[in-house]
Amino acid sequence: MTASPVSPHPTKTRSGWVTFAGVLFIVVGAVNLLDGVVALVNDDYFLADELLFGDLAAWGVWWLVSGAFQLLTGLALLARRTFSFVFAVGIAVLNAFTQLMWIGAYPAWAIAAIVVDGLIIWALTTHIEDFE
Repeated sequence: MTASPVSPHPTKTRSGWVTFAGVLFIVVGAVNLLDGVVALVNDDYFLADELLFGDLAAWGVWWLVSGAFQLLTGLALLARRTFSFVFAVGIAVLNAFTQLMWIGAYPAWAIAAIVVDGLIIWALTTHIEDFE
């Protein structure tokens, strides 16, 4: 019998929850990018009169910027970059609050987005050891 080779560097076990949060962040970012493009291109798509405040072009720019940051943060989460934890939790909280401003126009969509943001926050804060 031969002995199995032992690695001099123990491998870290990673939870799948951070990967789950990263993938969710990428999906949310892609949806927000799409919403931003639609808000800028098709003024009749969203119920602008039901929004809490602001005009649709400003919201379109907001969703484009927000979606881009979410995509980049999702990729950083998948790479387990240390700074991505702080950005991800902050952006998820900001997105959840922003969704509250859309709740009058699209209540089901806004609530679903808030739940997804809550899942992201939970997955990251309960598995912070993956970033060490």
